[in-house]
Amino acid sequence: MSFEPGPANPQPFSAGIHLQSQPDVIEWLPPAAAERLRLLRQRAADAHRLIPEFETVREASARKIEAANELKRLTDHPQDFGFNFKPDDPRVKTAIKHLEKMTADLKRLTELREVRTAAWHAASAALAACESWLRDGRPHGTTLEEVETEPPKLNKGEDVLSGIERFRRRVRELRADLHRIASAPFPSSYAKAQMRAQVEALARRGAPSVSRLVELDGPVDFQMQSLTSEVHAERRSLAFAETADALALVAWLHRDALIAALDREISTEADDKAALTHEARQKGEAEVQGDLLAVERDECALVWTAQAQGLSIEHRGGDISPLALLGLRLITTPRPDASPETSPGLSWTLRR
Repeated sequence: MSFEPGPANPQPFSAGIHLQSQPDVIEWLPPAAAERLRLLRQRAADAHRLIPEFETVREASARKIEAANELKRLTDHPQDFGFNFKPDDPRVKTAIKHLEKMTADLKRLTELREVRTAAWHAASAALAACESWLRDGRPHGTTLEEVETEPPKLNKGEDVLSGIERFRRRVRELRADLHRIASAPFPSSYAKAQMRAQVEALARRGAPSVSRLVELDGPVDFQMQSLTSEVHAERRSLAFAETADALALVAWLHRDALIAALDREISTEADDKAALTHEARQKGEAEVQGDLLAVERDECALVWTAQAQGLSIEHRGGDISPLALLGLRLITTPRPDASPETSPGLSWTLRR
């Protein structure tokens, strides 16, 4: 069964201000995915409740300041409105112990607040990523469908946490593969063809016209180009000028020499062993994205299992796929010209 948010109905204009609340994204989800989102929300809420309140930390800070002032009052000289008690005075010793206790209490509360705030952020990151994607990131024209996968298997002697780390290492490897594909240069043959097309276009644009010279005894018409520049004076303004298109004229006059020189530059710069065409990039990215989604599904399944066992671990936030986290897949109406798919749910020309 697939789910898709219905279209919003426009509201009629009225003199009063009416704010229509956005629908809860959980309403757009199939039952199992909705339950996972509820669990994410509950986990984040529970983590937030464990954070010491700011007022509690403020009161502890005030008690420490009060204890420090009291010790200062006992030991200060009378001219500074103190009692000038010696360090071995029992009252000074008691004040020191009290200050140390207040300092330790504040330090404990501050550190606890920092640790539990970090835990809340970790618990909230995946939730925020899912809700943001459901509201703003899901491709148009798609519906959400529950997907059932085989439970991930642990290796011999491997516990749940070790299995999660193994899948996360694999995720890092696959993301490195995606970076390698995106960073690969293009083949020199492709670069040279693109360069030739660019130079040919320049040469055509820069060809001067002798028609007026031949027919009317007029001047040779060289191609012009318009220039715009920003002028910074009392006011910022724009200046416009027209000048001969020198680059296009050079391309027209020395087209073959320019192409030959650029050919040599491309041959020097190119790395054809590492190069990938557009088609190879699309195919490679689609295959890696498919593997990445499968690995992330296994990772999320183990994290859900670990949390159910009471283990202290959170889903990765930010870069994890909401499809893997919520157990969903996107259903898209196929385009008439769509390329054959390389992996289930992935197309070379339309990435999910």
